[in-house]
Amino acid sequence: MQVSPKVNLDAIKKALGKGGNKNVTTKELPNLNHLFQECETGLPSKYATIEQTFSPIALEKISNWILKQVK
Repeated sequence: MQVSPKVNLDAIKKALGKGGNKNVTTKELPNLNHLFQECETGLPSKYATIEQTFSPIALEKISNWILKQVK
């Protein structure tokens, strides 16, 4: 809702590469809002009503990426 992944993921990856980052992965995580909470609409007005602090799906993806990098 706030930032379209289809429009921005490629630009983010390019900008990180241009900044010297050689190990970059971008991934769209559907049905998550800007705070990595599972949601239906993505509306910021719903943030306070969502009990979930951080999506386990996002946490697993990020954790797996970090663990892969430190091997």
